[in-house]
Amino acid sequence: MRRFAGAVRNDTAHFGPDAETFEGCRVLWRGYIANGEEIAAEAGRRGMNVRGATEGHLFAAAYRFWGEDLSSHVLGEYCVAIFDGETGTALLTHDAFGLVPLFWGRTPGGLIFATHLEDLLAATGTGEIDEDFIADHIANAFLSSRRTPYRGLERLEANTSIAYTPHGTKEVKGSGFGPAKGTRSKARASREEFLALLQEGVKAAARAPGPVWCELSGGLDSSTVLSMAARAGTADLGAFSIVYRQYADADEAGWIRLVLEHFPVPWHVLDGDSALPYSEVPDRFCPEPGLHLVDWAGRRVYEEMAAEHGVAAVLTGQGGDAVFFGIGAAPYHLADLAWTLRFRRLFAEMELWRSRDRTRRSRLYWFVNYVMRPLLSYLCGQPIAPAWHRDPSPWIRPDYARRMALRERGLGKPMSGAGTIERSWFLERLSAICGQAARVNQIPRSFEFRHPLLSRPLVEFMFSLPWEEKFDPAIDRPLQRGALAGILPDEVRLRRTKTIYDQPCYEGLRQGRSFVGLLTEDPLVARRGIVDPKLWAEAVAQARMGRTHSLPQFEAVASLEVWLRQLEDLEAGHLTVPESPLSRVATLSDRGPQFVIDRKTKGN
Repeated sequence: MRRFAGAVRNDTAHFGPDAETFEGCRVLWRGYIANGEEIAAEAGRRGMNVRGATEGHLFAAAYRFWGEDLSSHVLGEYCVAIFDGETGTALLTHDAFGLVPLFWGRTPGGLIFATHLEDLLAATGTGEIDEDFIADHIANAFLSSRRTPYRGLERLEANTSIAYTPHGTKEVKGSGFGPAKGTRSKARASREEFLALLQEGVKAAARAPGPVWCELSGGLDSSTVLSMAARAGTADLGAFSIVYRQYADADEAGWIRLVLEHFPVPWHVLDGDSALPYSEVPDRFCPEPGLHLVDWAGRRVYEEMAAEHGVAAVLTGQGGDAVFFGIGAAPYHLADLAWTLRFRRLFAEMELWRSRDRTRRSRLYWFVNYVMRPLLSYLCGQPIAPAWHRDPSPWIRPDYARRMALRERGLGKPMSGAGTIERSWFLERLSAICGQAARVNQIPRSFEFRHPLLSRPLVEFMFSLPWEEKFDPAIDRPLQRGALAGILPDEVRLRRTKTIYDQPCYEGLRQGRSFVGLLTEDPLVARRGIVDPKLWAEAVAQARMGRTHSLPQFEAVASLEVWLRQLEDLEAGHLTVPESPLSRVATLSDRGPQFVIDRKTKGN
C-alpha cells in the first residue's frame, strides 16, 4: 500500500482505500517493517500466531501489545493508521525517525489524515497560507517541521503519534530512539557489529514486491548500500545513476564503473545533461515548495524510468554523512572534555587535531569553534552547530526579514536530552537529514524511496560509540572505511572528494529561459513583500553566470515562486489536485465530516 487517507469522527472511521481488518483493528499502512520476526516472536510468547502474516497484521498485533508506544518497538520505514473498533479509538504513527510522512488535521468532532498532503487539500482546499511556514522555508532552506503551508494541516513529527478518542485528540511522544544496549570498546568488535547492522538494514529495506534499484552516485554511501544489497543476494537488483558528461566537476561515471566492476548489476542511466535543473516548469501540482520544483525534469524522467521497469523500491545512501561522520563532521567532543573539566585530555586532543589539519589553523581557532562556541550554545539551549547561512540574502527585503525574524529562525532547531554536546550535535544533523528524506518521500507515485543507512539499530549503534571510535583527525568516516576493506574497491573506499552539483544547476538556469521568465516577470515573492524585485532580478541574472550569495536560499525562494504560481493556477483552474482517496468520504452527511473544496489562495 503506497497511499492512503482517512477520516475519523466520534466512533466511526472512513478510509480510502478500504482498510484491512486484523485483531479487531482496521489498518492502513505505507512502507515496510524491518523487525517482523521479532514481532512474531513476541506474538508467540503472548499466544498469538502471526508468522508469515502481512505487515498489516503485524501492525495490528504490535498495537495490541504496545498501544500508543508502537513506534518505539516496530522498526523500519512506515506510517500507519489504526482504528480500534472495540473502543472507537484511533492511532496515527510512523517510524521513530519520521522517514515516511503522515499529515493530519482536526475537524469538528474528529480528524482527517493522509500520506500525501495534496490528498488533504483535495478535501479541505488550500485555505489560509501559513506565513510562518514560508519564513521557515526561506530562513532554513527546506527545513522540515510540523508546519505545512496550510493552516490547520500538520505534518506528524518524528517520534510522535496522534491518539484519538471520541473525547479528544492528543499527541504522544515515543520512548523510541536512544543509545544501543551494551558497551563497545574494541575497534575490531565495532567493525564486525557495524557490518552486521549495516547488512541487516540494507537487507530489510531491499525486501519489496518488485524490482529494487540502488541509487549509485559514485560516492561512498551509495556504493556502500549497493555492495550490501548485492552481497545479500537481492532479487531483481539494479543500479540507477544520474550522469553528467558535459560537466567535468559533476561527472561521476568513472567512480560508478569502479563499483559496478565489483558488483555487476544492470545499470540504468539518466542523462543529466538533458534534464538539467530549471529546464522544465512542473506540470503537476506539488503541495509544498521544495527542491523538486526546480529539478522537475530530472524527477519526471526518474519516475518514468522506474515505472517502465516496474521498480517497487529505490534504496538511497542518504544520511551517511550524518550517521558515519562524513562531510561536516567536527570534533565537538572537545567541548565535552571542557564541560567535564578534563583539561589535560582536552589540550592534548586539540593539539592532535591541529597537527593533522592540512590548513594549519591556529590553536585559537580550534578552541573558539569547537570548545567555546558549542559549549555556550549548549548552555544557552541553542543548536550546537552554526547555521548554514544565518544572515538573509541581500535581495530579501529588510522589513520582511525583521518582521518574520529570519535571522533568529536561521539558527536551526536545538536537540535536548542527548546527554553530551557531541551527541546533541549528532541528533541535530540526524533530525535535519530525516526531515529532508521525509519530504522527498511523498514525491514518487510509482515506487518508494528507502534509506537503509538511517536504519534505527545502525544509527543507535553509531550514536552509542565512544568518540574515540567515531572521529579520526586524519580521515573522516574511520569506522565505515575500515569495515568495508575488501568489500569496496579501495579507490572508492578511501576516496576523500565529494562531488558538488552546482555546475549543472547554474547551467540549467542559464539555459532555462522559460524558468527565468517565471522567476523574474512580476514575481509573486515580490508581490508578497518577500524580495526586492530589482535585486531579485539581479540575483537571478548573477545565478545564470554561476554566482549566488547563498545557493540554498536562492533555490528555496525560486521553489517558493513556482509553488505560489501553482496555487494561482489552481484557483484559475489551470491545475487540478489529483483525485484523493478522501473523495469517497466527501459526502458523508451526518455520518462524518463534510469537506468543501476551496481553491482560493490567501496572500498579502
